[in-house]
Amino acid sequence: MKRVVSVLMAVILLFICTACTPKGSGKSIAYPLSASPSTLDPQFVNDINSMIVINNTFEGLVRLDADGKIIPGIASDWEISPDGMTYTFHLKEGTEWFCPTALKSEFGADFYKKFSSEKVTAHDFVFAFRRAVMPETNSPSAHRLFVIENAPEIYSGSYSENLLGATAPDDYTLVIRLTEKCDDFLERLTESVFMPCNEEFFTAMNGRYGLSNRHILCNGPFYVSSWDSETSLTVKRNGYYSGEQAVMPASVVFSFDADKTSVSEKLSNGGATAALLPPDYPIPENCSSAKESENSVFGFIFNCSDEILSNAYMRLALCKSIDRSLFKETENAKPQSGFVPRSCLVGADSYRDKVGSQTPCIEQDLADSANLWKAGLEEIGKNSVKLTVLCPEWLDAPVRQQLQIWQKNLGISIGITIENKTPEEIRNAVSSGNFQIALSGIESEYENTTDFLASFADGGVFRFHSVGYKNAVEALVTSETYDKTINGCFSAESFILQNAVCYPLYSRASHFVVYDEADGITVSGAENTVSFINAKRYD
Repeated sequence: MKRVVSVLMAVILLFICTACTPKGSGKSIAYPLSASPSTLDPQFVNDINSMIVINNTFEGLVRLDADGKIIPGIASDWEISPDGMTYTFHLKEGTEWFCPTALKSEFGADFYKKFSSEKVTAHDFVFAFRRAVMPETNSPSAHRLFVIENAPEIYSGSYSENLLGATAPDDYTLVIRLTEKCDDFLERLTESVFMPCNEEFFTAMNGRYGLSNRHILCNGPFYVSSWDSETSLTVKRNGYYSGEQAVMPASVVFSFDADKTSVSEKLSNGGATAALLPPDYPIPENCSSAKESENSVFGFIFNCSDEILSNAYMRLALCKSIDRSLFKETENAKPQSGFVPRSCLVGADSYRDKVGSQTPCIEQDLADSANLWKAGLEEIGKNSVKLTVLCPEWLDAPVRQQLQIWQKNLGISIGITIENKTPEEIRNAVSSGNFQIALSGIESEYENTTDFLASFADGGVFRFHSVGYKNAVEALVTSETYDKTINGCFSAESFILQNAVCYPLYSRASHFVVYDEADGITVSGAENTVSFINAKRYD
């Protein structure tokens, strides 16, 4: 009789627990990345794929909720001084790191036992911030901390990292002193570079920190369960997570899909739960757009590593012959002369709105174009050249009209062929460098304008290697004030435009789409902010 009662009680409890579980929770979510993360070291990361995983496996002092608003993370509450220059955070006590069990075999049971119960403290944030600005770390995102007292001086090697304006009076209090008021400082604290790092664990990894699921401590809603750099990375719900929100999915599987066409197919058949689709890609019928982002600029892209187009005179001559009126505004395309997308910010402000009509644009000047062309031919030692333009079919007519202008103005010294390609084919050609001139989109993976412009310092899709541009970017990333950052961004963008590396035509929007049988997947800004905490699937 007792056995029967026990079984009945177990069934009743199971029913109660099932009834309390939100519908659609506890399932696995599938999300495609363009490639495997390069590292999961938050202070060293610079690629969007890594940032997406870090956003879901680490917890900073604060984080963003589903509406993009700041909510407590590791910090339960905080105070900001009246002048906006000092932030005091009070951390939750008892928040634990998630330590992978695989550490037992590699480092021993005692090592695992210690870190499987290790608490996250203010000292972990102090060490992380110091690491980020130390010159030997060479963090790509160090500039995001330059608003903190003495950070630029530490980065330049003038000061010791111990002088950074981030201190821990005790285990659960963190004080951060700024050099100037920063309106978006709390938002910055949600970025990868501001995630905590345990110094003892980091040192023990001996250069392997963040390079596998065995060499990382996580404190976010998920932990890294497995990672095969060729195929996929899986994160699972972290039972030690102490955040404000309950974690809905049991796991998230990140597959590595460089081909956006295959991503569209996976969305159509439910093999992907959500994805960011560029402007050229239609939204599958069984998906809906959860967010639109003007993160794309479409126009002429020149391959600056090409024998002909490496010459600035040749590029300028072509740009000075372009008739912008041929490329009219469409539903998803608004005229734009700058190549920094409208989604990019400086602080909390739109960069495009701040610089406005100041953005330089190469105006049509046929006489000057012809003179530049002659000068370019003389420099490269040729009497005539042949060029190929990759063009999507929907722009074939205006591009052929533009071709006639080039040929009429530049004469028999130029021969141009137009090749109609799909947007995906053009993207692949640009990505591989197998093109001369392409009409394609330039998407920003970054919400921060500085990071977007810095991504071209080593050439980027333009293959533009210039000491002048590198110097402009170096000056930009070491900017210490808001005004200097705006001016630095403007100088770097102007350098690209005035050297005719690209010729922007339109601003366009990408779409973050979600499978109809799912919800709760949110993205607050750029794709790196995508969050799966509230994700649910109903099929």
